[in-house]
Amino acid sequence: MHRTVCWIGTVLAAVLLASGLPALAQTAGATQTAGGSGGTAFSDIDVPQGARVLEVHVYSGRYVDAVQMQYALPDGRVVTGPRHGGPGGSLSALRLDSDEALVGLSGRFGEYIDSIRIHTSKRTSQLLGGSGGRQDYRIQVPARHQAVGFTGRAGNYLDAIGLTYVPQMMVPAGFTKTAGGTGGEQFADRQIPLDARISQIRIRAGRYVDSIQAVYTLPGGSLYEGPLHGGTGGSLNVLELAEDEYVTGISGRMGNYVDSIVIHTNRRSFPAYGGSGGRQSFRIEVPAGNQAIGFTGRAARYLDSIGLGYAPRAGSPARRNTRFRIRR
Repeated sequence: MHRTVCWIGTVLAAVLLASGLPALAQTAGATQTAGGSGGTAFSDIDVPQGARVLEVHVYSGRYVDAVQMQYALPDGRVVTGPRHGGPGGSLSALRLDSDEALVGLSGRFGEYIDSIRIHTSKRTSQLLGGSGGRQDYRIQVPARHQAVGFTGRAGNYLDAIGLTYVPQMMVPAGFTKTAGGTGGEQFADRQIPLDARISQIRIRAGRYVDSIQAVYTLPGGSLYEGPLHGGTGGSLNVLELAEDEYVTGISGRMGNYVDSIVIHTNRRSFPAYGGSGGRQSFRIEVPAGNQAIGFTGRAARYLDSIGLGYAPRAGSPARRNTRFRIRR
């Protein structure tokens, strides 16, 4: 039976976070798809937080039989996503560098996906599949985003193909020392959207500092919530940062927990949040020419210890001499 060509407009899908952290799910997008209307719809939306695409697997012969993602997790494990398509075809695997992002696909299609090329931020793969197809296609994720999975339709072959994507992430250039106790679980904000700025800091506090969380504004104006570090007790305090304001340091008092905390920016120092206890005062500053882009430390029911992740400020000499590593 002849299949019609199917172009599906951009849709939104929730990425289910697998970290166990009490942060809201990130939102992913899906590109248009190219190909036929047969097979069953699929979409890779269950991608663990912090995972990056390690390999792209393409099974092909006369057509593209199937595609599949393999991911590297932050803890060093490697997991393989679902195979979309049939059992046939020869395997071709494209392995990505740690600073390389999947950004697009191209090839030819008819009733099925006849051929496919993989486009990354560094290179383009050879053409995989057959020589047929009625029409060329090219699929690209939006600027400042990278693909984390596939979307489309599949049966015995790959009927239609597109990409799911999330904002590109930058890794902090470094982390400061931490201040506080040794309890709780270690954490670090290692996945920050590219060119995002901290626009809010949410602090829950009572007798101690219960938790802390960074909220980012993306270049397009939308908000991205970082993970919440600590418990859900205490009163919520939301610190709003101006567009030209950035965090330069933190101070406060500590004992077994972080008893109180003050956020310092290039423009001001916010009030202290938390209790009046603590055996010792602390002050932590990011290196000159840098700004804080996240937190590090230890946390459980309360915030046990706290430090800062940092990166060079735009326009600073440190920024000009730094290449950000891009990761999912």
